Amino acid sequence: MLPHKILIIDDENDISSLMLQYLQMEGYDKVDRASNGLEGLEKYKALSPDLVLMDIEMPVMDGYQSSCEIKAFDPEAKILILTGNPNDTRAQKVLKEDMAFALLQKPYSLSDLGRIIQENLPAFS
Repeated sequence: MLPHKILIIDDENDISSLMLQYLQMEGYDKVDRASNGLEGLEKYKALSPDLVLMDIEMPVMDGYQSSCEIKAFDPEAKILILTGNPNDTRAQKVLKEDMAFALLQKPYSLSDLGRIIQENLPAFS
């Protein structure tokens, strides 16, 4: 099993469940998920994950607000934005303000997701 901790923050249960199953099949055994930005922020503080997979459009607290709060808590946080609307002003602001290292447009392939994760998490021997 891979020792990385990954946090999925997405309000679409089907998508987050699929990502969770895929990551576990890829060997990541420390994967958790949250259904909105506020819950994601709380889980981030408790888990200190190595990577956050962040949706933008969510209830309670959107991905932009959650990214701001996570980066204020941990400036070194690695956030990958997942959105069906890459032109959304919040998605663009997250990138422009260097809160996220990349944006992946929905729908995306799980192999693209896996590649981006592997490229942005350090390898373990």
